[in-house]
Amino acid sequence: MEILMIGLLALGLLLGGAANHQATLPQPTEIVQEMEAVLAAPEDVLMSEINVTTASQLLAALPEPEEKIPIAIYAITDSTGQFKADGGASSTVVTQGATEMLITALQRSRQFVVLDRVRFGDLINEQNLVASNRVVPGQGPELGALIGPKYMISGSITEYQVSKETRGIGLIIGGKGGTQEYAKATVALDLRVTHLSTGEVIWAESLRGEIIGEKVGVQLFSFLGKNIVEFETGSGKQQVINLVVRTLLEEAVFKLVQSKVLVP
Repeated sequence: MEILMIGLLALGLLLGGAANHQATLPQPTEIVQEMEAVLAAPEDVLMSEINVTTASQLLAALPEPEEKIPIAIYAITDSTGQFKADGGASSTVVTQGATEMLITALQRSRQFVVLDRVRFGDLINEQNLVASNRVVPGQGPELGALIGPKYMISGSITEYQVSKETRGIGLIIGGKGGTQEYAKATVALDLRVTHLSTGEVIWAESLRGEIIGEKVGVQLFSFLGKNIVEFETGSGKQQVINLVVRTLLEEAVFKLVQSKVLVP
């Protein structure tokens, strides 16, 4: 009898707990309302922000053409040859994302049909799957529909430096003062556009840019108020260089459009 009573008591507790749990579950209408509230104010959830520079507004200001120009993009390489030690390993100093930055700049200009030739092997692999009948009929890419451009764009980052500098301030008191420390980040890149029928380089530009960092600590320098470089460890240099590279690439695309050397 004792065992039976214990079993009935346990069953009652379980059923009661399940009922209470069900009562606290949100109803479908409540879930829908919560999701609608989230979608109505996505900025309350999103942590990302659009990565723009001062030159982004130049691209946004360009009038959209009636016909866009197809252009094939190849890798923007690092020709500085600079490496850094990172935890015992050696890695490149200059950003390896310049190609992606250029693709974004070309898209932001709204002047071009951008054809990715950097990851062309992946595209061809997908087409080969269709050609070898490894994909369900009617699915996958259409063979023979690749766009043929007249032009290709490529280039390289050719200079890089983040350094501490000193300059005179014209005032010496008690033998102290007279100089002021600041930091300078400098990048140069060279781009070219080649006509794919003739092989002729029809446009080339070399751009060099620098930004000045203000001293905010013994070894700390602030670029544009938020990019902090710590010279003792090298921390932060990469972010500053990325900023200059992106800005120069956007300016280069703007100059390319303004040159009017490309025709649809």
